[in-house]
Amino acid sequence: MRFRKQALVIATGMAMAATAQAGSPLMLPAMVVDVTVQGLRPDTEHQLLTAIKASPTPDAGELLRSINGVAAVRKGGRALDLLIRGQSETQLNVLLDGGYLHGGCPNRMDPPSSYASIDSYDSVTVIKGNRTVRFGGGGSGGTVLFEREWPEFEADKAVQGEVSASYIENGERAQLGADVAAGGEQGYVRYLGHLTDSDNYEDGDGNAVRSSFESASHTLIGGITLGENTRLEASYEQTRDEDVLFPGAGMDSPYADADNYRVRLNHEFGGTVMQSMEAELYRSEVAHNMDNFSLRPVAAGKSPMEAPSTSDTDGLRLTFAAQAAEIDWTFGADLQRNQRDADRSMVMNGNRKLTGILWPAVEIEQLGLFVEGYQQLSDVDQLGAGLRYDRISARADRAREVVPAGPVTGKTPEDLYGVSADVDDEHNIGGFISWRHNLNAQYVVESSFSRSVRTADATERFLGNNMWLGNPQLDPEKHHQFELALESSGKQLNWRASGWYNDVSDFILRQKQGMVTRYRNVDATLYGAELSASLMVNEQLSLTTALAWLEGENDTDNQPLDQIAPLSLTSTLDYSYGNGNVGVEWILADRQNDVCLSSSACGGLDTRQTPGYGVVNLYSEHRFAGGVTVAAGIDNLLDKAYSSHESVNDVFDPEPVQVAEPGRSGWVRLTAAF
Repeated sequence: MRFRKQALVIATGMAMAATAQAGSPLMLPAMVVDVTVQGLRPDTEHQLLTAIKASPTPDAGELLRSINGVAAVRKGGRALDLLIRGQSETQLNVLLDGGYLHGGCPNRMDPPSSYASIDSYDSVTVIKGNRTVRFGGGGSGGTVLFEREWPEFEADKAVQGEVSASYIENGERAQLGADVAAGGEQGYVRYLGHLTDSDNYEDGDGNAVRSSFESASHTLIGGITLGENTRLEASYEQTRDEDVLFPGAGMDSPYADADNYRVRLNHEFGGTVMQSMEAELYRSEVAHNMDNFSLRPVAAGKSPMEAPSTSDTDGLRLTFAAQAAEIDWTFGADLQRNQRDADRSMVMNGNRKLTGILWPAVEIEQLGLFVEGYQQLSDVDQLGAGLRYDRISARADRAREVVPAGPVTGKTPEDLYGVSADVDDEHNIGGFISWRHNLNAQYVVESSFSRSVRTADATERFLGNNMWLGNPQLDPEKHHQFELALESSGKQLNWRASGWYNDVSDFILRQKQGMVTRYRNVDATLYGAELSASLMVNEQLSLTTALAWLEGENDTDNQPLDQIAPLSLTSTLDYSYGNGNVGVEWILADRQNDVCLSSSACGGLDTRQTPGYGVVNLYSEHRFAGGVTVAAGIDNLLDKAYSSHESVNDVFDPEPVQVAEPGRSGWVRLTAAF
């Protein structure tokens, strides 16, 4: 059975979503992970050795931001919200074991990645840009797939598993994990559990950052073989986060709960045309609350307030694989429905009085049809293409409900918008076409062009705070992207260089206008370049480096887009010996001067022109006999005081605050497999 967590596939080339069906990711040590850049066939892939964050991470967002071209918004010790190539939130398709989960907080205190304990998944696939039409509409920034696999049992071992424990001294964060499975050829039962308890960490200046939290997740999965070619799996996952503190925010989160249900049926036809069928059914139920009194004293001049919310998502996906006319086809249909409801209340002497409706019973439904195919044109040329249609319907059932108290007494959310909350259905069409050409045995060139259409989410459409308003009349974003890449594979040196350009019509811009934050459509442009390289100096010593450059412009207003990562360079030197490895990582980020400040007429989320920084991390790992592994290291060795440019916290009325990263942090992790 394979229990190596943090196996990672990063798809960056033409039609890279083929990784989902072309082969399994490699199972490697936790310190260094092979990033498989995969083409249209398994025999066209090559590997770039890259360093992935070695120290224990509180959620998937912190791990994945160590990937070139991926960043994250830090809002505290937990819940880092992903950005890929300058795009975030619902510009990314994030699937947890095949299903969507949309967080319960309007301010994204709980993005989908916060409910993904990274050690509870067998693989993570990151697809940069729009490379596939299989996993939902939109996805202009990319797709992230957290996946679990059917366990493989040894003939003489019916019970196998892994337990782990880790500790980070800065913040005294302790984590425990277990992954145990029992079964055989006819079926299995698997349990995954993770517990985390963290205090506030200190930044590089020794200041305590409000970042403590408690988290627990439990997952039970069962699978049964119904026949020689048919498998059925079902799972239930429970996540409970408590007492989550957020620095610089007006509120904290006393709880964030999620319950996830999954059913998956796989059938292999064994025919010459129809190859396989997969049916997936999922549901996620999220309950979240934030307040300004249970975990902190109420600020002077403020009233005790809370904002309980729910977000329930149902969905299904039916996918077929076939081979006809020398083309590998994938086609099917999917349905996703998200329902969100959120109030704001004043709390006095245990009594609650409604003062606002944040999400007025919003329901957004997406029905999609998709087809994509890949063809080997010759020994050196491969072609891929996909087409997708989505029908979007949205409504807000409480938009005309009168608010009985508060600063908008007697007004409905629809009054706040100033326009009707009735929304016409959208009919969105997207797709891609891509080409891969082997120049010779060493060099490969790839190009791709895509169109993706992203509909406005519940917050952008219908948020009903008097200081932060949605816009029911928003048009969907239309992204037209082009990418060109050159890669080289050698015995010692592998590298990949790519450049991309994204022209966006009707980009949905969040902007502070006076004292009120609103949304409107503008034209925008995003473009950038990435370079990744790995050099095997000798059999023990490897050097990796990754460079990412990104620009984003609001063309309508001739202003920079906010939350654009600066030029960054990450280099890692790793030395491996018989049973382990040691390494040093150096992270450099340039100053970010192109900003859209909250305090200026631009009205963005940027807080300042962020200075550059350099951070050094050390790590080591040793594997003992009997399946025991000990890893240790020091993050931010020089105790640098710094913040990443993208990190902000902006719950409702406060000005955005840039959250400081942790200072020097020693850590240790123990893992035992049996």
